[in-house]
Amino acid sequence: MSSRPPTVRPHFAQLPGYAPVVPLAERARRAGLRPEACLKLDANENPYGMHPRIRAALAAALDDPQFGSIYPDPDQRALRTALADYTGLDSSMIIAGAGADELLDLVFRALLKPGGAVINCPPSFGMYPFLADINELQRTDLPRDDLFLIDQPQLIEAAGVAPTGSVIVLTSPNNPSADLVSTALLSDLLHHDIVVMLDEAYIEFAGLEASAAKMLPQHPNLIIMRTFSKWAGIAGLRLGYALAHPQLVSDLMKLKQPYNINHAAEVAGLAAIDAADEIAQQIDAIRETRDQLLQALQDINGLTPLPSQANFILTQVHESLGNGRALHDRLTSVGVFTRTYSDPTLAQYLRISMPRADQLELLIDRIREVV
Repeated sequence: MSSRPPTVRPHFAQLPGYAPVVPLAERARRAGLRPEACLKLDANENPYGMHPRIRAALAAALDDPQFGSIYPDPDQRALRTALADYTGLDSSMIIAGAGADELLDLVFRALLKPGGAVINCPPSFGMYPFLADINELQRTDLPRDDLFLIDQPQLIEAAGVAPTGSVIVLTSPNNPSADLVSTALLSDLLHHDIVVMLDEAYIEFAGLEASAAKMLPQHPNLIIMRTFSKWAGIAGLRLGYALAHPQLVSDLMKLKQPYNINHAAEVAGLAAIDAADEIAQQIDAIRETRDQLLQALQDINGLTPLPSQANFILTQVHESLGNGRALHDRLTSVGVFTRTYSDPTLAQYLRISMPRADQLELLIDRIREVV
């Protein structure tokens, strides 16, 4: 009998892992505060929470004796049909996932063998390098400039010399810098024999008119990732989707886990689409709060916030205040939980998710208190 536990592959054992946010209750406990006295602004969640119509749909679903006891539709036909109405694309171009993260991983595994090429433009969403490393992909990082803008000539040049089928992953609006990828840049990239995977997790906050979805019919090498986590306020139910060429969607449908979307997530997703016009009012409030917070941060000595097209603001922390981690810790002590980074290029920065409109004054007061 072996006296040793099983060991993972050496490649996996060397990986650092992904650093997720700490749950609210645990962060409050560490700070010695009550959760209800804290502002959780570290994960870009919808501060208004789940829309009442989504809650009502879930409550009604519980009355069905088969709810949760039988397997859900593996093809998510009702959800994909509703998403077709929401996006204006045919359901054959839509695949659903347990959060966009599942689909990011699925696309990497489906399109690239170990050693395949991924081009990333950091700082951006940490899930991209995490998944690239897990799938043993060859990652090329093209850092953004001092204002966290993409070096467009460098990226276009890299696309031109990349091996056929390489994947460029971009985020629009970007996380954490909250800027959009231009249509002109996308068009230049898509004329090369590569794949562009565009993550539009925050596109509702920029306005759906800013989406690249309209480019899909002319560019079969474009894949767009979306999520319900941010705009629809159901991050805890894990629901996302991808928009892509019908042939790729057909192939991915064969490769995904058959029952990857649970009953509750599908019910919530359908209700969110049905209530999209009402949720849009929450989005408008978030955007207005974002603009007000941007102005307030500009008026605080020691902070220089970046313009934002998302539901968060990245602000520079001047050395007079220490660095991003120092300000993060001071805010934590007064019950404001924000996001900081280990990336050296972000050492002097702090990301703040939007609070509810009625919480904005409290947030600004607490920032001024510690600054």
